[in-house]
Amino acid sequence: MAGRIRDDDVALVRERAKIDDIVREYLTLKAAGGGSFKGLCPFHDERSPSFHVTPSRGMWYCFGCGEGGDVLSFVQKI
Repeated sequence: MAGRIRDDDVALVRERAKIDDIVREYLTLKAAGGGSFKGLCPFHDERSPSFHVTPSRGMWYCFGCGEGGDVLSFVQKI
């Protein structure tokens, strides 16, 4: 059946996808304390890591460029 993906299915992906595992497919993450990880942002050029991933919240945020979101927004943007 073609068409729009159901909101329930999207919510299920957000709930079950481990954001740190998905992000690690594209960049190297290092422990940042408190269960968070950091790395170089894939969306802008930088030398010091400002890209943070917080698995407990299922969110990512870059303090350098201001981009952020959940696992789905990361995959869409990458």
